[in-house]
Amino acid sequence: MKFNHQEIIDYYNLTKLPFVVLKTAMTLDGKLATESGDSKWVTNSISRENVHYIRHNLDGIMVGINTVLNDNPSLTTRLPEGGGKNPIRIVADSKLRIPLDFTLVNTTEEAQTWVFCSEEADEKKARQLEERGVKVFRAGNNSVDLVKVMKILGENGVKSVLLEGGGQLNWSMLEAGLIQKVVSFIAPKLLGGKRSITPIGGKGFDLMAQAVELENISIERFGDDICITGYPIKK
Repeated sequence: MKFNHQEIIDYYNLTKLPFVVLKTAMTLDGKLATESGDSKWVTNSISRENVHYIRHNLDGIMVGINTVLNDNPSLTTRLPEGGGKNPIRIVADSKLRIPLDFTLVNTTEEAQTWVFCSEEADEKKARQLEERGVKVFRAGNNSVDLVKVMKILGENGVKSVLLEGGGQLNWSMLEAGLIQKVVSFIAPKLLGGKRSITPIGGKGFDLMAQAVELENISIERFGDDICITGYPIKK
């Protein structure tokens, strides 16, 4: 997968905000996990390797707290030839629910972890996280203000972010117009299920005419998977 660093630099220089790449992985019928949350593995190993190349090329990787609680991820880069640059791990966690014994909290020497919470989040928990090397930022009153998060990231020199959030965070970022590029891996599988989990959740738009359309589309094949890349049209 080719990577265009110039588009990131141009966007950051213009806006002082990070260039956000939404990455999704789903079945042909649009599911990323079963109703029970099982998602291993939606796509094949070739697709997953390419995701690590994306991580290697971007400054940060962002998820929501539900993804952390469900998966206890490491969010590091594991290239097939070894090594690779670990992105800053960014978590939207309004109430600081992230457990102190989780991987993201206890591997800050390997990769930085930045947690964004609300003004009302517990001060004691914030101190406990900071004692373990986690950076805690307050962004928003009752919930995390994603626009403010992007501004803080930009002010701290984060030029690009890979969004690997759950459905709610992905929807909130899309609704706020904070996504500049979409990379969607699609596996030739049919999962079904009305309650199976989709890459973008939330309320959704009321009308088809409101849907976010992509332009400058490119299509690649990774084994039997395909990957569609495009850029949201700003309305």
